[in-house]
Amino acid sequence: MLMNTSWSAVGSLMGLFYFWMQVMVPCLPPAPLSISHLNTDEYMGSWHLVAVSVWDEHDLRNYKYVDNSILHIEKGDNDTLNVTEFYSILGWCQKNAWTYDTSILEPFMLRSDMDAFALVWDGKFVNCPSCIIMLHVDRKNKIRSTMLFDRGEKTPDEVIQKFKSKMECLYMKDFLKLPREKAQCQIEAAA
Repeated sequence: MLMNTSWSAVGSLMGLFYFWMQVMVPCLPPAPLSISHLNTDEYMGSWHLVAVSVWDEHDLRNYKYVDNSILHIEKGDNDTLNVTEFYSILGWCQKNAWTYDTSILEPFMLRSDMDAFALVWDGKFVNCPSCIIMLHVDRKNKIRSTMLFDRGEKTPDEVIQKFKSKMECLYMKDFLKLPREKAQCQIEAAA
């Protein structure tokens, strides 16, 4: 109980700090979605990866050969989210799965192995109501990326350009738009 109260206080202080930073640095994205909001049915289900921005071009290495990718989010047990990624790399469908704990540090989602965390924003930041933006930091693999996801398979070019522009404002100048030219991996068919 005391631990949850402490983390709640830290989260509130971080929220105030973030608000202050937005005033000082206008291109910062809005405050991330709260975990309680993210846990609603509105955000569960499948999301198509559209584009990725990174601070260091080296962080694009895991995305360069990916044609398309679907992220599937489901509610898990005990304040967790089960996240499964189905992606096509060099024509082969692959699958990764993770569990994120949503009860430790609002608004951060911590991966169960504690090697990665994520923050999620809604698509209003890029004028796309059917989109979400996810900042993902993987400490083990030393990858930091911001990803644009859309519910649909077709994302307007102006949304992609706005995402790229907003990320450049945050000094994430290395950008990759997924080709999405090959057949989408089916969730059931992934290896």
